[in-house]
Amino acid sequence: MDGIIDMCRDVFPWISNQLTRLGLETQDNRFAQLGGELFIFTQQISPSNQTGTISNLVNVAHLINKACSSPKTKYVRENAPYNALRRILEVKDSNTADKILISDVRRNLLQFVRQSPEYPSLLHFIADCLQETDSLDALPEDEIRLYNEDPKYTMRVNNTLYTQLRMHSTCSCSTQHLESARLRLDPEHDEQENADILFDMLFVSGPALYFETNCHIRWKEAKILVARQNESPYKKQVSFAVQSSNPSLRARSKSPLPSGLRKVQLGEFCRLIGSEKSTPIHFHIQNNVMKLAGPACETTARNFLPQASISLAEWLEQTVHLSNRTKVTLAYIIARSVWRYYNSYWMAKPWTHENIQIMKEKISNRNHIQPHLYFTTKLHKCKDQLLDYCIADDLIHMYPSILALGVVLIEIAAKLPFKPEGPHYLWDETTINDYYEWAWTTANCSNSVNTIGDAYQAVVNNCLDAELFRNGPIDPSKPDRDLETRQSLLYEKVVLPLRGLYHAYKDDWDIQELPRLEIPPKAHQTEHISRSRPVNRSEFTIAIFCALPLEADAVIELFKEIWGEEDEDYGKAVGDDNTYTLGKILHHNVVLVHMAGMGKGAASQAASSLRSSYPEIKLALVVGVCGGVPSHLDGKYDLILGDVVISDGIVQYDYGRQFPDAFLSKSGPEIVARPGPKIRGMLAKLKGEPGRERVERKLSQHLRVLQDKLGQKRARYPGTDKDELFQSAYRHKHQDPAECRLCSACEGGMNPVCEEARSLTCQQLGCQKRLLVPRKRLHEASKGCPPRPKIHFGFVGSGDTIMKSGQHRDETAARHNIIAYEMEASGIWDNLPSLVIKGVCDYADSHKNKYWQHYAAATAAACMKAVLEVW
Repeated sequence: MDGIIDMCRDVFPWISNQLTRLGLETQDNRFAQLGGELFIFTQQISPSNQTGTISNLVNVAHLINKACSSPKTKYVRENAPYNALRRILEVKDSNTADKILISDVRRNLLQFVRQSPEYPSLLHFIADCLQETDSLDALPEDEIRLYNEDPKYTMRVNNTLYTQLRMHSTCSCSTQHLESARLRLDPEHDEQENADILFDMLFVSGPALYFETNCHIRWKEAKILVARQNESPYKKQVSFAVQSSNPSLRARSKSPLPSGLRKVQLGEFCRLIGSEKSTPIHFHIQNNVMKLAGPACETTARNFLPQASISLAEWLEQTVHLSNRTKVTLAYIIARSVWRYYNSYWMAKPWTHENIQIMKEKISNRNHIQPHLYFTTKLHKCKDQLLDYCIADDLIHMYPSILALGVVLIEIAAKLPFKPEGPHYLWDETTINDYYEWAWTTANCSNSVNTIGDAYQAVVNNCLDAELFRNGPIDPSKPDRDLETRQSLLYEKVVLPLRGLYHAYKDDWDIQELPRLEIPPKAHQTEHISRSRPVNRSEFTIAIFCALPLEADAVIELFKEIWGEEDEDYGKAVGDDNTYTLGKILHHNVVLVHMAGMGKGAASQAASSLRSSYPEIKLALVVGVCGGVPSHLDGKYDLILGDVVISDGIVQYDYGRQFPDAFLSKSGPEIVARPGPKIRGMLAKLKGEPGRERVERKLSQHLRVLQDKLGQKRARYPGTDKDELFQSAYRHKHQDPAECRLCSACEGGMNPVCEEARSLTCQQLGCQKRLLVPRKRLHEASKGCPPRPKIHFGFVGSGDTIMKSGQHRDETAARHNIIAYEMEASGIWDNLPSLVIKGVCDYADSHKNKYWQHYAAATAAACMKAVLEVW
């Protein structure tokens, strides 16, 4: 067992890193979840674990070995136990075998996570191990002791800084530098090594306060603001080193005090803040006296952007996408800061998304923009004794600061700030229950908390647990009693699990990178400002109709978020029998309609029911597969399988007159349905050369994402050799006259073929390759990469008749100027403003098959998202 434990502790972090990278590349949360859980599990493996934990460890090791092995490998415990893990252990640090090893393991992990029914079992075994390890309490206790040898000293140091700043803020200058001081929140502090505890802060250094959203500006300053709007806002970066009150830390300190310290005189602090705007200042606080460090004490200057700081709530609403890595980083920094400043003057009021703000700065030489968290306060004097609890008869949760932390963690996970009804929502006994109710409901209804991982969900549950501090009971007569215990429990139950998740992604900078918010969105950007979760059905504006399950599957994979139809705020109108999937694509609230069948009748019924439940639909997209017309009369385009057709209008080609000898479809404007002016304007933009190239480029990007999510079997390009276009008069039938007398009699005419021939493939019937029509695009693509899908605009034929005749296809297309055939659009067009976006899966002739349907559905879905970026 010792050998197995040592092997797992050495190999699992490497596997966790590969899973994390797969999560980034595939945008599949399952890989990131398994990677994070596995890393945390590795940190808690110990030879002293109990028997039950050892048993689960064996199960975890066996399944991880299986996940890293080829499915063809036989898993024989007796003969070759843990063969994949042993191979990784031997060569993971070898440069020569690294590429081969990574390729094999990543391929096997992809297949295991996406296809193996044992993936949930693996997560279950890991969760069991973590639960049993937590019950031992050995590791958390040791780590708490490491970071908190004297729980009282951090509070005293925090209060010392707060008091000194408050005293020096009482000056007569007009700037009021400390009116809104900002305290930088960092993920880690080297508190156990140095006697001086460091703090980074920002102050307003000049009178131009336009960038401060929470500052009051007098009318007479308006001209100054207009003149300075193009200048960098005045921010003064200041660092403080506060002497620790912990004797043991001071004795072993590694950072000697700098020479040349001098006492800051009365009124001097504001003059220092207001001078030399670009130069950071460093202060030392010794024995409750603030001193200024000389020029030799260097402080790293931060390159802040000339923009306003914004609240965390506003930032969450403006951010289009937050990866799980980003959410974990934000959650850990805030949770650790709450623990660090717990019940000090800095937390006289609970920390919420309003007093936690975002500042943006450039980092590294690449001018990369990264947001940083700051806490904003006005440094009021605390007259009464601070209490970390609130007592009332009907109170569900009596620890406001812990509940506020839980609310912020949920807001980050769901990217949905809590918006109270009133403008001033105080944390008192009358409103704490409202906060708790929102947090409880949101955490249970939203899948966002669950998708980050079990550890994150457990942290949220701990914050909402009214008995979290049952081991640190409250004595109203002695408020400070057991305060240290409560602070230690906060670290153990909240900070420590988030710390494990944070370090699980430590080396993966791509995932750690936060969204870039340094510039406002432009017209050419693909992502737009996101709105919060829709309140009711009236906020859904886009409908997508899919007749086949494979079409809907491709569309769902492009949803950024999915919301359950069963939510009471959504639901359906009375009499609506449709089935929906609700969610968000980009910034659009979308209704995906799973149609009960094909044809314009089923489509018309679905569209009519949709309007009763979702009255604010502005655009209906008919997305899926279609039959394409391979060549146009003017020869301007070359359509191949996998290309996408976008409708200029809908032609009901099966609307006409049946004569004794023939059916004649009507022609003319009465059977052509054109889109409204808004859709026509967008189409005009897309048809232009820049617009078409941009959408086709985005189509290819989204298609690659879909292929990663759906897998090669469901979305791969079948191959140029499978794209076969026969001459329009060449019939799909038995080609050997000896095999079928009926088929031999229809040579060159319109006589029927046998029923057996209709169900056989071209290969089985022996259709002649020499009668294939050569295409330039396929010939060029056969020399290298698969051809990129192209977009074609034109009239789309819509009817209840499936077109399976090359001759009729061309005749009807020539009569109505049609470029593709499908079956649903004509039933939707009269009910909703519509657009058809369909991938070409066959050539609408007798040789058609279903071989290309999955790929064509994927290209249509990818094009749909590219079009929505323009809408």
